Amino acid sequence: MKRVYRATFFLSLCLSLGLLPQAGVSKAATKAKHFTQSLSLSATPVKASMLAQRSNRAGSLRVLKRLIKENNRRRQYTIDASYPQLVGAQSANVAELNRTLKELITKEVNDFKKNVGPPDSNLPKDIQQNYLDAGYTIEHQSADLISVSFGFSTYYAGAAHPNRHTLVLNYDLKAGRTLTLADLFNPRSGYMQTISAYTIRDLKKQLGPSPDTEWIERGAGPASENYKNWTITPKGLNIMFDPYQVASYAEGSHLVVIPYSALRSVINTEGPLGPLAQRSPMRRGRR
Repeated sequence: MKRVYRATFFLSLCLSLGLLPQAGVSKAATKAKHFTQSLSLSATPVKASMLAQRSNRAGSLRVLKRLIKENNRRRQYTIDASYPQLVGAQSANVAELNRTLKELITKEVNDFKKNVGPPDSNLPKDIQQNYLDAGYTIEHQSADLISVSFGFSTYYAGAAHPNRHTLVLNYDLKAGRTLTLADLFNPRSGYMQTISAYTIRDLKKQLGPSPDTEWIERGAGPASENYKNWTITPKGLNIMFDPYQVASYAEGSHLVVIPYSALRSVINTEGPLGPLAQRSPMRRGRR
């Protein structure tokens, strides 16, 4: 009973102080607060009360979720974003990763603010408000590697619909650097052709029975600019496509998961994917 009482008391306290994310709070209640918060992302980190712990752990490292919330009534925009920070190890590589993650979200927030136009009272009320929503997923975390994907949804007053896009960060904690796709594979192995061929086949199945083949092959062809959004997972290599890249906006975003068994011939076994590929089961031949 004491535990239940303490949990209830803590929840009530958080709600009363406004420390919980807005996901469970109605828009009406949010608007009723009528506050304008000036937030400088380049200043000192947000207070401890704005941190929510994530359960992801690798050795002594754990991930904390930092929240960025802003409601500007004068310019009619809201920001509700989060980004991860690693704690538990005092190393230059972890500090560099945290700086890179913070810079990534800071740039997106600042770009959004710059693009917000002046309020237009002639617009219908339901499309006068601008917003930026952003969240992240830890796709993979180990002592040597972390792979993070960010999802952004932005809306500018008067637009026909929100825009959605993805950003990723794959970081080698051991070497202290951001990974590129080329770091995962043997040079001159034709890895881009292998990835593209698998991806195109998968997308055609996803978008069947009559997919726009030309659109898919253009957006998922073997060109590096088509494969900027990828993450490492225990099951395979995630390839992410934003709306319009391989299909129309109405058909949404698309994800292709390429199992490591399908990439075994091109993976650099001495690179970041080596341990994961070794644990991946071999594909059975087609009958």
